[in-house]
Amino acid sequence: MVTIKTFIKHLLSKILTLKFLQRLSQNIIWRDILKMSKPKVVSSVTGNMKHEVWNKKVRDVVWDKVPDFIDINKDILFLEFGVWEGYSIKYFANKYKSLNSEFYGFDTFTGMPENWRYMQEGHYNQEGSVPETNDKRMKFFKGLFQNTLPDFLENLKEESKSKIVIIHLDAVLHSSTLFTLFKLDEYFKEYYFIFDQLGTDECRAFNNFNDAKQKNFELLLMSEWNHAPEVVFGKYIK
Repeated sequence: MVTIKTFIKHLLSKILTLKFLQRLSQNIIWRDILKMSKPKVVSSVTGNMKHEVWNKKVRDVVWDKVPDFIDINKDILFLEFGVWEGYSIKYFANKYKSLNSEFYGFDTFTGMPENWRYMQEGHYNQEGSVPETNDKRMKFFKGLFQNTLPDFLENLKEESKSKIVIIHLDAVLHSSTLFTLFKLDEYFKEYYFIFDQLGTDECRAFNNFNDAKQKNFELLLMSEWNHAPEVVFGKYIK
């Protein structure tokens, strides 16, 4: 009997890893988040599809409605965490054409710094190359957020901080997202945010941060993929 119990404990310790339990808890966390603030669902799709089709059905449908809340003629400060090929930052730069708007993208551009689910370290590798652009309002910062964001925020002009702030969080990793949220909170108390994959590790970071800082937020728009929240647009309020 002791041998069987020992075997079962050993088996469970192998199956019920911390990462497995964390991911299991995410289904509970994002459901609780959506109960607190119910966003308008603008798209709900299931199944696998080509990436460009998925972009249109899951991402673009939410992004296209952001101007309903933020006038396209306004001056914005757009910060993106997780750039990859630059699709999303260019998308918003094309919508918000004011010459006084600013667009900054943060990424290692050498891929993810660690394994995540089915993705291996180095996934999204751009060989260190930033996206090409002729838009002088757009700049990129290479490296881990922990190494690039603090100096950027410290040197950011007051004029820039006074603009309407949109934060696009597409870092995937819990650690990267959590660090970014806490660091941004030192400089911005009210801003709009877009989570690219709230149904994954991002929801834990969002929840951890909100609990620690007692943040008030409102979720405005959402797309669903395979019955879970994917792209979510909202704002932090005092």
